[in-house]
Amino acid sequence: MAEHMELLSEMPAVSRMTTQERLKHAQKRRAQQLKKWAQFEKDGQGKKAKGRQKKQGSKEERRVMFPQNVTLLEAAARNDIEE
Repeated sequence: MAEHMELLSEMPAVSRMTTQERLKHAQKRRAQQLKKWAQFEKDGQGKKAKGRQKKQGSKEERRVMFPQNVTLLEAAARNDIEE
């Protein structure tokens, strides 16, 4: 997407455009936006696939373990008598 300063700098020119020119300008901007979004999605899908391959390779499951005093404090804060 266009940078904020770039958009601000072209505002005077856009204000002088006719309705048809504004429409074409907006369509061009939208096409650029969609092109960048497609590229972003494409790059993101590649990174996700690489991440999945790494996760499938390692079978160990990560778990967060808290000390018993932290567990007790959290249960007391929730007013959980059973825990």
